[in-house]
Amino acid sequence: MCRLLKNVIALILWASALLPLQCLALEEVSFKEYSLQEPVFGGQVYVREAGLSNPELLLLVHGVGDSAGHDWDSLLPELALKYHVIIPDLPGFGRSSKGNHLYSPDAYASFLDWLIKRLPNKPVNLVGHSLGGGISLVYTAFHGQDLKRLVLIDSVGVMHYLAVSQNFVQKLALDRFLIAPVSHPLGKVANLILEKTARIPFAPEVILSTDFLRRRFLAADPARIAGLALVQTDYSLLLGKIEVPTWLVWGELDNIAPVRIADVLQWTLPHAQKIVLSGIGHVPMKEDRKGLQETLLHTLQTLPEERQPFKVFPQSRKGSCDGKRGMVFEGDYDEISISSCDSVLLKNVTVKTMQIVDSEVVMERSRVSGGRIAAHAAMTVTRSRVTMTAVDIIADTGILLDQSRIDLAGVRFFDAARAISASGNPSAVLCSSSTKAYQGKVTALHLNRSLKAGESL
Repeated sequence: MCRLLKNVIALILWASALLPLQCLALEEVSFKEYSLQEPVFGGQVYVREAGLSNPELLLLVHGVGDSAGHDWDSLLPELALKYHVIIPDLPGFGRSSKGNHLYSPDAYASFLDWLIKRLPNKPVNLVGHSLGGGISLVYTAFHGQDLKRLVLIDSVGVMHYLAVSQNFVQKLALDRFLIAPVSHPLGKVANLILEKTARIPFAPEVILSTDFLRRRFLAADPARIAGLALVQTDYSLLLGKIEVPTWLVWGELDNIAPVRIADVLQWTLPHAQKIVLSGIGHVPMKEDRKGLQETLLHTLQTLPEERQPFKVFPQSRKGSCDGKRGMVFEGDYDEISISSCDSVLLKNVTVKTMQIVDSEVVMERSRVSGGRIAAHAAMTVTRSRVTMTAVDIIADTGILLDQSRIDLAGVRFFDAARAISASGNPSAVLCSSSTKAYQGKVTALHLNRSLKAGESL
């Protein structure tokens, strides 16, 4: 029940943040609009096209909200000068047909594949915002090998749904939302969910699986279904399939899809570059139309830079933190030892081994290369809380935990017989879009798990 509640409440908050945009008046743009019978969901899909004579296609995929494809209207005049722009209302949104269907990223990816195959034979650039970004990632993994460019704008997805819920708790004051006045529409929805999940504690994947449960728990609302299906999707193994040049355009202040998602994508995708929009939240086309327009045109005309390999320094050194707060580590180390320290940050670090005791640590864009010595773990974490984003760990045993909590996103374990092991008292592990590679097999690590002594992943 608790897991379901967190997911659905997070979904509602996310959807509520994407209130329909007030579309700016369109300049004189010549476009055509029409409806097609689409085979994936079995309904009518509404499509608009502009700049039909231009040599490249630009397919824009919107996020949650019944304004649907009109989210892009403020950008359309400029984009249509250079591109043959295609703007569908996704099935379930806007003027397209709505129904009690499983509006999952996989199904939407099949819809995009069907739509693109109907379009003129031109190079295709794909741009997705929010939900549209999560859909675009799945499309690209399965069908997009011939895309010219992929641009993700504040894309939702990639993170484990509990990590998403935690973000809402921290950034959007979920506790206040749960006691919202019943007169408020969101309060009414929250009370409905609380009432129903208290009686039938179904897991989210079960709710999504049948017409009856989608109607009972999600009111057969396409936005709620699509959002819940999105946060249930495991992207861990999909990201490794994407070779298309990718731009990640993110609002610095995005509370719906935090910049951490962009960090994971930049680390995992081989040809990806991040652009952070200063002072902007989740809907840049509403908050800074001109800035997004300039950024989008830049990304469509420029290749992202290749991620640079780690530099290995010949000198060896040891780093330590003992009883301090706010220490920052960067560079190359043989060993790092952290004891009784708070708010420690490791960024752009290469290190052979680490020991963390009674501390709170954040690690970003780093590599731990403990080697293949089975008797020792590359990292030992004892009575600590560790958050890791975009980290490679090369070791027979990656992390050894004792009474600790770790939150991993975009962490890749190589040569790992045991990615994460536990000793002593139980530990909690939350993994988002992480992987373990061992003896030629890659395993997804996208899970929430309690590990007891002797257990491992």
